[in-house]
Amino acid sequence: MSPSFSSSFVRRGLPALLLIATGIGLSVVFRKSSAWPADIQHMVFPVALVLAVGGSNLLSSYVRQRPLAAMKMELLSSLCLVATLLLLR
Repeated sequence: MSPSFSSSFVRRGLPALLLIATGIGLSVVFRKSSAWPADIQHMVFPVALVLAVGGSNLLSSYVRQRPLAAMKMELLSSLCLVATLLLLR
């Protein structure tokens, strides 16, 4: 019998929601024309994308109550998604 995995909302759920909100917030703020230099705008969008996708993986891990080590295929597919979106940009 394998031991059950249990994670609390404070350890996985809340940080995941904060990461997703931060990623979406950064992408919205820096997608609009702003006074920030173009170099920073081009750097922040990939960071926002990685934060949002990483937060969604963490939230999925919390909802399914599975450790991240057991979600190798989901993490690999998220990595491929982020890489494809960054390369096509």
